Amino acid sequence: MGYRNALLFRWSRRDRLTVVVVAVTAAFLIGTVLLLFTAVTYSETFAEPLANSGTVTYHDAGNGPPDPGGDVTVLPTATATTNGTAVRLVGIPPDTPRVLIEGSAQWQEGRLPTIPDGVDGRGPVSQQRTRTVSGSNGTISLSVVPQERGTTFLSNQWYATNASTAQQVGVTGYFVIDHSPSGTGLGSLPSEGSPLVSALLYVLGGLEQVLWALGIAAAAGGLLVLIVVYNVTKMSVRDRLDAIRVIRSTGASGWRVGLLFTLRAGLLVTTGVVLGYAAGLILIKALVNVAIYVGLPIALDVTVTGQSATVVAGVAGVFVLMGLVAGAFAAYPAATRPPASLGSRHARSGQSGQSTRAKVRNWVAPTFLSWRSVVPTAATLTVFGITFLLVVSLAGLASPLGGGAGDSGTITEAGAPHPLNSRLDAEYASALRADGTPASPEIIYAQVSDGQPYMAHGAEYDEFANVTGATLVEGQRPQRHDEAVIGSDLSQTLDVEVGDELTVSGSVKPGIRRVTVVGRYDAPRTLDDLLILPLDSAADLATGPGEVHMIRVKGPVSEIDDADGVAANQSGAVVTGLSGPERVTEGDSINLSVAVRNVGNERATREVTVRYRGARKATTVTVPPGQERTGTVSFRASELGPANATAGEYTHSVTVVSPDAIEIPNQLPSQAPPGSGLSVPVVTKTGDRVSNATVSVNGPSLRTGASGVAVVPLPREPGNYTITARSGDQTATHDIQIVRGTERELYAELSISPSSGSVLTTPTLTIGLANPWQEPITRDVGVIGPGVSQNRTVYMPPGNVTQTRFSPNGGRGQPGTYTYRVTANGTTLTTTDYTVTGDRRLASAVASSGSYASGTPIERSVEGVFGNVQLILGVLVALSALSTVGSTTATFAQGVHARRQAIGIHRSTGATQWRVLRTILADIARIAIPATGLALVLSVAALQVLERAGWLVFFGFRLSARTPPTILAAIFAGGVLLALFGALVATVPYLTASPVSLLPSGDRTRTPDDESTDARQPSDD
Repeated sequence: MGYRNALLFRWSRRDRLTVVVVAVTAAFLIGTVLLLFTAVTYSETFAEPLANSGTVTYHDAGNGPPDPGGDVTVLPTATATTNGTAVRLVGIPPDTPRVLIEGSAQWQEGRLPTIPDGVDGRGPVSQQRTRTVSGSNGTISLSVVPQERGTTFLSNQWYATNASTAQQVGVTGYFVIDHSPSGTGLGSLPSEGSPLVSALLYVLGGLEQVLWALGIAAAAGGLLVLIVVYNVTKMSVRDRLDAIRVIRSTGASGWRVGLLFTLRAGLLVTTGVVLGYAAGLILIKALVNVAIYVGLPIALDVTVTGQSATVVAGVAGVFVLMGLVAGAFAAYPAATRPPASLGSRHARSGQSGQSTRAKVRNWVAPTFLSWRSVVPTAATLTVFGITFLLVVSLAGLASPLGGGAGDSGTITEAGAPHPLNSRLDAEYASALRADGTPASPEIIYAQVSDGQPYMAHGAEYDEFANVTGATLVEGQRPQRHDEAVIGSDLSQTLDVEVGDELTVSGSVKPGIRRVTVVGRYDAPRTLDDLLILPLDSAADLATGPGEVHMIRVKGPVSEIDDADGVAANQSGAVVTGLSGPERVTEGDSINLSVAVRNVGNERATREVTVRYRGARKATTVTVPPGQERTGTVSFRASELGPANATAGEYTHSVTVVSPDAIEIPNQLPSQAPPGSGLSVPVVTKTGDRVSNATVSVNGPSLRTGASGVAVVPLPREPGNYTITARSGDQTATHDIQIVRGTERELYAELSISPSSGSVLTTPTLTIGLANPWQEPITRDVGVIGPGVSQNRTVYMPPGNVTQTRFSPNGGRGQPGTYTYRVTANGTTLTTTDYTVTGDRRLASAVASSGSYASGTPIERSVEGVFGNVQLILGVLVALSALSTVGSTTATFAQGVHARRQAIGIHRSTGATQWRVLRTILADIARIAIPATGLALVLSVAALQVLERAGWLVFFGFRLSARTPPTILAAIFAGGVLLALFGALVATVPYLTASPVSLLPSGDRTRTPDDESTDARQPSDD
């Protein structure tokens, strides 16, 4: 075989080790790239219904109107005031299509509101109104009607009008909607504006940023290959110096010899890359299968696509190029020096006759190795350090393994594959707060702005700050639907300051919003990388009214057993109230209703026990998910007087009365004008009307009719009088004062059912009004209380009676007693109390019926997108460590190989293998400790440079280069251990070989690293 084939294809154990090292490094990068590209494909499939078909950009009017050319729609907008309140008008040109965005589902359509004939637009009004609007061009009157139902593309707080009307008010800007689809996949993020549906592109943009970070790892991997191949080629050249001298002395040119060694290095790297590709693909598939087998939420099918193949080819090309460069540098001295200067060199064989100072110096200095190994070792460990720090930073963002989640966590709907799929009733947070657990209902609102993905959250800032510890450092809290606060890190990422305006598009539904940043806050970890929008403003384009994606809580929610010994969290069905009659007649049945709500996502059954006067009865209630049902139990009213019925912590008072007892309702007016006629009802204690009863007031008696009412003339002289009613032997009285000038008032009754409940209970208010006077009455009647404030003008003819039932909308966020009152022209007619009970079992059930996990929402969101980010990060660390071991092995193998003759002399003169190993390991420790320290400094400095350059932003979250001391200590210890392990692997061949084979000899044809005969003779080919 000629020398060309010998130099190219005769590979020693050392060369095969090089192939393994390159293969491991290539498997590390190629496997990770394939995994991430698979995650992209999975995300596209997962979020396919969220694919958008356009972008929106805001243009200030000061720059002139935008060019309407192309497939775009321009909506002029005007900022104006009405009644001292700032409002926004959006003009709709006459030729604008009503449906701007079409999709396969109804909710995907972006529909502009229509403007009916005869009015100037639509606005936030309950019925047709005239609004005076003042803008920069002047003041006009607008006739507006309520916003169209089902149209969420524009905010329901804006005024949608004609484009000409917006021009009259004074245009301040333009919304430019580009209908050109931006597509999906890497590189698809629009560089300007915001996608009308941002959720999918947010995910893809974040993955693109992670892939960019892997470019750093690719460059670092190329550096590892450069170091390994250079060291191995250097050793190969040193082993063949005699052969190279002969080859060059017999006519071969130096450049040809250099080219052969360069090609040899290229072949080694190419072989390693091919094996690494196969190993990476197999390893990632195996890891995914194992993860699925053990039950981790992985939904990835690792395959090679056109895009991933391009990137993999690029990584492989970098590796091969680095190998060729390393081979050329290693062969350069042997190819350029004169042939006569080439040959084997003898190194010193030991030390003798040393002075004390020399001994100290030799104790510090390596015995066998050279300090020159510090630089390549530090370079190798720097790559490991940078990779490890990047992984730790990403773990802090995308996985609870990153730590720092503290005592906060999130609750999502049980079984939801991703937080974006979760739906929870926002009132569940009230249940948790009622139990004393700080809770913030929030909507995940993914956004992309000018190519930068970032995360917004719909939340009430005070509740968000109470849970997270956020502190407002500039500006104020949001007070309006179009105001927001921004985290300090996100402010830096987006280059947005307090007072700036942001265009916010839809998250999973197409739409446009424009908000003013009124405050900036600081919060721990990645929590200050959020834009906090008002909860109601975010709901339209992300969830639905009253629904949120998750509830952030501070501290875990414990499991509490109920009074019956049944754990409340065993199902999602929880008791939320107990209701029934307030009075019953002795001997009748007391029918009590128990309200049960299912806060879970599966059909649930709950058995509830009700107690009354020592008796117990149970009812079983089956409730569909997210709904409420009632169960009924009956007791016999056997004892007169009041008593409490209970179901868990809920109490309802029932009074048992005599069947013959009568009364005049105390809501009857206590004052009246002289000579007026008053309708006096006579009822039993249970509220039934009593006919044929007698009623008198300082005069003859009148009888009640079938309706149980008698019309009684009142005295004409002022004074105090008593109205007396009699039925059989039962008597009832009512005191009344005759006062001149007294205004006639309505008779009002107000009852609430149930009289107590949890924060999730929706009570029913029953309001009865009656005109007891013999004259018609017109009053402005109001109902005031938590969650309700209604006023209505009522006309009541003489003797007229009316009744209304309705339920208040929220407003009872904490346990306590709340008062509802009925007023007429500002005067209180009657009041009733409603009690909200704090139920720890309910709070426990809310938390445990959902899926609770510690950590921030983005940690859980990104984890859901990747399937399980711990898998990716674990692969990164493990393969990076293997690459580092291979690189340090090659580095120290080169040093040990250069000192093999000294090792042979030591062993020939009586040194044991263990003594030689101990000496070499001590040398390596002397080199590895300063090299690791240098590598740690370089790694931290590199991360600081990346942070200052703004390159450590992933999914809109700015990672910090500040690393805890424990992590730095772990990297230092890990680097030293990896170096020692690599040195051990490199040294073992020289300890197992015979000492003679390590000594210089003209006849030596083989070293412990070289199992093949070196080419010593040139040939003719």
